Amino acid sequence: MDQPGPNALGEVLEPGRVADCYLGLLLPPGPAGELESGTVLILAPAVLLHPQVPQPEGSLVYELLTGHPDREAGELVFVADLTGELRAWPHNTWAKLGVDPDQVAQAVIGCWQDGQVTGFQVDDLSFEEARSLTRPAMTYVRGQLRGRLTARLARAYRRWLHPTSGRQPDDRFL
Repeated sequence: MDQPGPNALGEVLEPGRVADCYLGLLLPPGPAGELESGTVLILAPAVLLHPQVPQPEGSLVYELLTGHPDREAGELVFVADLTGELRAWPHNTWAKLGVDPDQVAQAVIGCWQDGQVTGFQVDDLSFEEARSLTRPAMTYVRGQLRGRLTARLARAYRRWLHPTSGRQPDDRFL
């Protein structure tokens, strides 16, 4: 698997260009299998490079997440967003790249569940918001969710960085 190369506009990915964005993954329903709501896990992109994440698949998702020409610092990106963005490249689907994003997401979630990586869990997604995370065409709902979660993430980040938080100098937020 190679890097996707230039897109239709001649732009190329610059992996790591925006390392301070976030990846949002939909967590599977709990044991009760609640269909009315959902939970999202927000992580730093570096988790895609964890040794427990299949490679080079994780690296390719990392490249698209952190190297997309339109990516901005602090941006929250979901797999459905990456799926839509990938359409601008010659290998315009995950399958053509040889990547199963669900397998990558499950490996990352497994690392989080095992305590190997840290993340920010948000439990109050509506059914529609949770559904938008699996359907690239639901950009409007996902955009509203992104706005709500980004504001929440910013507040949590500020609280975490406050001098009275007990944070050690080498601790990481995510």
